[in-house]
Amino acid sequence: MSFDDTFTEQLITQFAKRRNELGITQVQVDERIGVATGLVAKWESGNRKPTLFNAHCWAEALGCNIKLEAYDDNLRY
Repeated sequence: MSFDDTFTEQLITQFAKRRNELGITQVQVDERIGVATGLVAKWESGNRKPTLFNAHCWAEALGCNIKLEAYDDNLRY
């Protein structure tokens, strides 16, 4: 499993948890984001990966932000 796969899985898990906490359906999130019906279900099941833009919209639809955190302050190029 690559870093990208792990990051995406963790992000989607957090989105699904938040959606359940809010008590809203996947279809309701589809509507809030303005995507095709069933797309959130595909993202949550791992059948499709959201683009970064879609992930941003998804976060906003759930009242969340995506936060960038440094994990290596010694990284220099």
